Amino acid sequence: MNLDQLRDKSPMFEDMADEHFEFLASIAKAREADEGEKLFRVNTPADRFYLVVSGTVALRISGAGKPPVTIQTVGEGALLGLSWQIPPYRWQWTAETVTETRLAEFDANVVLSACEIDEGLDNAMLRVIARESGRRLHNVRMQLLDLYGRRP
Repeated sequence: MNLDQLRDKSPMFEDMADEHFEFLASIAKAREADEGEKLFRVNTPADRFYLVVSGTVALRISGAGKPPVTIQTVGEGALLGLSWQIPPYRWQWTAETVTETRLAEFDANVVLSACEIDEGLDNAMLRVIARESGRRLHNVRMQLLDLYGRRP
């Protein structure tokens, strides 16, 4: 799959060395998802991750007996799936497409194996996960402020 068009648009590839980008591009598989398709569900094995090529995906959580709450909606260039690199390797969210979506899919086991061999790739992927985790945490904080912040 050709990821060149997303290299400058995706935070996933910020500061990534050419050889690491080329490795990821070489293992990326094209995937299309219809509107309303669940890409992964909370508490199931996290064995892959995605880069959104086009379309929109909602990251949702739900509590017992409550409807799902959208924590974040992501689009073109976004990394989708962080749990593949963090034990116990189970999804913390449910990802559902909001529109028809094109994705680059990565086999997490292949990437983890490559990270064991290539410390530079491992560091690059850890930076990607850390940056995106920070963004997601910020989004959740903003939603909590909207819900529970002081009102005059």
